[in-house]
Formats: sequence, C-alpha cells, structure tokens
Amino acid sequence: MKKQLLLLISFIFLMAGCNDHTITFSGESDNWEGEYSAILSDNESREDGEYLFGYKNAKKDTAFKNLKIVINDGETELNETDFKVATVVINDSCSGCAFKSEDEPINVTIKWDGKEESFLLEPRS
Repeated sequence: MKKQLLLLISFIFLMAGCNDHTITFSGESDNWEGEYSAILSDNESREDGEYLFGYKNAKKDTAFKNLKIVINDGETELNETDFKVATVVINDSCSGCAFKSEDEPINVTIKWDGKEESFLLEPRS
C-alpha cells in the first residue's frame, strides 16, 4: 500500500511539472542581437525568464561607457556605466503576474555611447 501511495504521489508531481512550458523570442538590429526565453509555470503563475543581448561587432576588449537597454517601454531596464563585456544578461522573474503574450513581439531599445537602435524580439516556434 505504501508503495502504491508513493507511486501515486510521484505521478502527481510528475504531471504537475508537465504544465510548465517554454517560450522563446529572438531578433536583431544592425549592431545587436537579442533573445528572450522563459519557463511559464501554469500551476504557480510564475514566469522565469532571461534576456540575452550580444553586440555583433564585439572585440576582445569591447567596453561601453554608457549602456541602456529598455524593454517594452520600461517594463524591464538596464542602465550601466563602464560596462566591460559585449554580452548582456538580464534575468526577469515574477510570480502571480500576467505572462508575456506568446504571440506579441517584445520591443527593445538599446542606447550605447551616443548611438541608439530599436528592434523587436519575435516569437519563435
């Protein structure tokens, strides 16, 4: 009986994990490429995501005096001075929040050292 109960509980936890799914967006501009990927948990109304931006013209010693990344009109922002790498990672998590729409693009504006580019991260299948 204990083994059956243990198997039943294990099966329930396994099935609960199956409600999680991943979304991925990607896009690029002339100088930048970006991606957003997240795991959406239906059971907990939780989104755990990560933005990844890379400077296309990067060299070994690439650095930015001023770097600002604005996502969805300020929903998420990064503002750094003396940023010394060409790849930017921004973690984005929330609980009890509305998930990002899997069908709508994410608007990104990147400003660096007096330059500015905007582009969309489009949903990938």
